[in-house]
Amino acid sequence: MKTVIIILVLFFLFISLLQLFINRKWQLVYTAFGHDQYFMIIAKLNAAGVKYKIKTPVNFHNDAGFKDQTQYDIFVKKDEEHRAHTALQNKN
Repeated sequence: MKTVIIILVLFFLFISLLQLFINRKWQLVYTAFGHDQYFMIIAKLNAAGVKYKIKTPVNFHNDAGFKDQTQYDIFVKKDEEHRAHTALQNKN
């Protein structure tokens, strides 16, 4: 039993370190709540030609009824962070 626990702990530690290594070149630039806000932000980044990736943290409860409150964390590469912020500040 101890061996299984140790293996599981080492596995999760390895996965965490791997994610940290892979994500070190990406910077969180915006957290959108709901699909309307998400599509508005993504459209601005696409118009500026900024590459992005999305993470959606797990949400186990939905107290909002019919209102979409899904959280979207939007990441861009660190060398494109300034371009992303400039694109997001546009009023269009």
